Amino acid sequence: MSVNRSDFVIIGGVATGPKTAATLARRLPDVKITLFQRESLVSYATCGMPYFASGDIDSFQKLTATSYDVQRDADFFKNTKGFDVVTGAQVIRIDREKKVTAVKMLATGEVLEHAYGKLVIATGAAPMQPPFPVAESPRISSFTKPDDAVAFREAAQTGQVGKVVVVGGGFIGCEVVEAAAGLWGIETVLVEKENQILPYVLDPEMAAIAEREMMRQDVTIKTGMQVKRIDLDGDGNPVVLLQNEESISCDYVFLCLGVSPETSLARDCGLRIGDRGGIVVDSHMRTSDPDIFAGGDCVESHHLITGAQIYIPMGSLANRHGRVIAENLAGNHAEFKGVVGAFLVKIFDTNVGAVGLSQKAAEAAGFRAEAVWGAFPDKPDYYPEFGTFSVKLVYSSDDERLLGLQAVGAGDICRRIDVFSSFLQRRASVHDLLAFEHGYAPPYSEVLDPLHQMAALAIAREKGLQIVGPADKSADNVVFLDVRETEEFSSEPWPVSGSCTLVNIPLGELRLRIDELDRIREIRIVCRRGPRSYQASLILRHAGFENVTMIGGGTQASLS
Repeated sequence: MSVNRSDFVIIGGVATGPKTAATLARRLPDVKITLFQRESLVSYATCGMPYFASGDIDSFQKLTATSYDVQRDADFFKNTKGFDVVTGAQVIRIDREKKVTAVKMLATGEVLEHAYGKLVIATGAAPMQPPFPVAESPRISSFTKPDDAVAFREAAQTGQVGKVVVVGGGFIGCEVVEAAAGLWGIETVLVEKENQILPYVLDPEMAAIAEREMMRQDVTIKTGMQVKRIDLDGDGNPVVLLQNEESISCDYVFLCLGVSPETSLARDCGLRIGDRGGIVVDSHMRTSDPDIFAGGDCVESHHLITGAQIYIPMGSLANRHGRVIAENLAGNHAEFKGVVGAFLVKIFDTNVGAVGLSQKAAEAAGFRAEAVWGAFPDKPDYYPEFGTFSVKLVYSSDDERLLGLQAVGAGDICRRIDVFSSFLQRRASVHDLLAFEHGYAPPYSEVLDPLHQMAALAIAREKGLQIVGPADKSADNVVFLDVRETEEFSSEPWPVSGSCTLVNIPLGELRLRIDELDRIREIRIVCRRGPRSYQASLILRHAGFENVTMIGGGTQASLS
């Protein structure tokens, strides 16, 4: 059998693979590069699939086209980028000793051999298998492949879906919830086994803000609830049976249980696999075989804050991996030093993002973590169409090192997540954050950015400010002092129960009416966003009140 040969062979054609090949072809235009892709589509925007399913994107071809509307197919990559793409071609075996891959052509079943000088594995990830029985049905699927999005949209467009159950409240689950309930108006139920949505990236009080947005959109949320099994009724429609014996009949079920690295090829040929299940690579994206590189959702990453290995499948990282791999294959020097875990997700009209460690993750990693909370407009209140969002900043009380940021709301959180990511990568402190220079003009930001305000709060906490989160329910025999104006207080009163007392004294009247407050009981101060509470806490402390706490984020974070 004759064996074809390429200088570089790339396995996988979604994100890392095409990015590697295109960059490498620019650096070394005279070499032969061949990319094998199991699917018929290549270089499609996986992260855009929920927005195609929802109808926000009118054609799936938009996800496979360039910005100038040319389809990214085999001809495009050959003629424009300078490398070969073979679709419908599954690499089934790697012979490291001979440096040969065995490639099965799926249309014919023929197996060909293709030799390589250097090999790149970009096999991505596969959906996690459910830990409960699931009936076979086209109306029960994951949401990781183009066919998943296309099939659902066709069913929704033709009126075949009246109710959807989404199992799993991670990134994809939340996006699928919006796709179903948003444009299509389908009755939607979200089931999550943990006690909150987005459990591995948000702390509970921040997740609660996103959950309230879902409920405003008539989504039913069942957290802390496991699925027992999924059956079919007599008409072939799915029935989801929960552990509490509740059954939910529906027309469609999405299993959004997360993904795991697709490493079967790497395992079979003896490459090193990490504890998180991904291929182990160094900072140059080289595997345990010096002639094989790997990147994308099939590899593990080094966490820059904890120092541990982490599995974090993200399209943004996959594309960065591709560039680093190509530069090193071309003889240049490039490193991918690690991750801090930045993410963004849109949930209806609410933007959700985080970077670094949540407080619970920081504590689990051994940090003595503290946190502060705030709520802000993304530009001055007087400027038209400002948005608001709530923020949680996590830092180490040992050395005031920044550890993480979470933001949820309608305003521009993306810029804050991006800026904070940069600070995390250089092990910055809250004092560094307070000193950063931001771009200012009323259409874009406030005079002091929310990140400045959060850094100042963290410093104030280290100097004695008492602050609790917006969802802290540990109050007993507490006086809640609401320092909002009377009209604000009346329209949205702070809820109290049991032995607690609610008092409304607007901030401007506090110095004059301070004797109305009990100096013995704990006082928790609340306002709309936090600045008035902070000022009120200073007034009370100066007046000799010792047991004073402000509620971070105010009513915007707690009630909105």
